[in-house]
Amino acid sequence: IGYAISLSGPNAQGAAITTLSGYKLWVDDVNKKGGLKVQGFDKPIPIEVVEYDDTSNAENAVRLVERLMTQDKVDFVLPPWSTGFNLATAPVFARNGYPQLAVTANSNDAANLVKQMPTLFFFLNEPRHFGAALGEVLSKLKSENKINNKIVMLSIADQFGAEFTSGVTPVLQSAGFEFALRKSYPAGSADLTNEIKEAKASGADSFVAYSYPPDTFMLTNTAVTQGYNPKVFHVGVGTAFARYGAVMKEKAEGVMGLGGWDPKAPGAEDYQKRLVALTNQPGDAW
Repeated sequence: IGYAISLSGPNAQGAAITTLSGYKLWVDDVNKKGGLKVQGFDKPIPIEVVEYDDTSNAENAVRLVERLMTQDKVDFVLPPWSTGFNLATAPVFARNGYPQLAVTANSNDAANLVKQMPTLFFFLNEPRHFGAALGEVLSKLKSENKINNKIVMLSIADQFGAEFTSGVTPVLQSAGFEFALRKSYPAGSADLTNEIKEAKASGADSFVAYSYPPDTFMLTNTAVTQGYNPKVFHVGVGTAFARYGAVMKEKAEGVMGLGGWDPKAPGAEDYQKRLVALTNQPGDAW
């Protein structure tokens, strides 16, 4: 089994919590049982892992996924982390005939992409569906005169941010909302103070950011230090990390984010216990 994933760089935090921990738990589970049952063998075969660090660089991800398939010739390749990296590597999976379980990827063009690359399988809804859910919440608040119709939308300048901005914007506009500010910021930004100041001065009651984990933490902390507390505060990936609640404490109350899960679902509690025992951190509650 092989995978190239962000072990270093700005994507490392997201990859470690949402994806890599699951890979490690799966390998541990299977190998504790003796391995995988494979046709043609009279006993289970232990999993061997070939792991590469794409260093949060999409070109590296493409090159390393190709290497896993054509040089290492692993039997199965697990996907990278993030929308951008999954879409960048999708042609490599398709060309070499490897199934791609694109767990952490969204696209507004998912149906057409799957037609072009039948090995590609999406697990998440398209951004417009996320936008529709957000629109329902905001429309209810607006109808109750709790918020105005103005929105600030920030997004990370990569494929994830582009997909969500283009998918969600028309949905919210059709619900009667206007954008007081719509702006992207560079991936790996070290300071988003100016963006928060612009949001604060915009007159919008709703703040929406399609951010990755480092920025989600940064935007929240910066909003606190700048005294920015809009009626709706919605940030992206990372709100469902246990660390977000642990770091933000009471300041996390009322914050909206992407995804959700039911901790009472069958197997959920056991999964988290086993994950913590192996990796010393709980999984993503997306």
